[in-house]
Amino acid sequence: MKPILFILAISSTLLFAASSKQDDKTGLVWQDDQAVSKNEMMQEEAIAYCQKLKLDGFEDWRLPTLMEAYTIVDLTQERPALKKGFEMRNDERFWTSTSFAKNPGKEAWRISMSYGEAEPYNKNRSYHVRCVRGQLKH
Repeated sequence: MKPILFILAISSTLLFAASSKQDDKTGLVWQDDQAVSKNEMMQEEAIAYCQKLKLDGFEDWRLPTLMEAYTIVDLTQERPALKKGFEMRNDERFWTSTSFAKNPGKEAWRISMSYGEAEPYNKNRSYHVRCVRGQLKH
């Protein structure tokens, strides 16, 4: 009976590693499953999607802020400008939860993983989503 339980524990650990990635430097845990490459939605839908996400046994996911999203950018890389260690290495544009100060009702910051640039864009456009959980270490 004990060997079976041991095998199940290993499988659970491997599943966690395949669905999300923890950034040891910041402490944030990032969604890293197939949905990152497939899902595209408007910013409001992206916020709701992350709030409803159940992944690796956790339900406290959210859309990252612009500051949080920049923690996984590696400007020495391009296409994608993404830190090493992520399985889903998509060079597309991703929503953040940060509204654009000059037009907060209509625009929010998106980050392009092609070269790591960020720019405000209309919240009704569809872009990719990579949810996050945890708090930034200081």
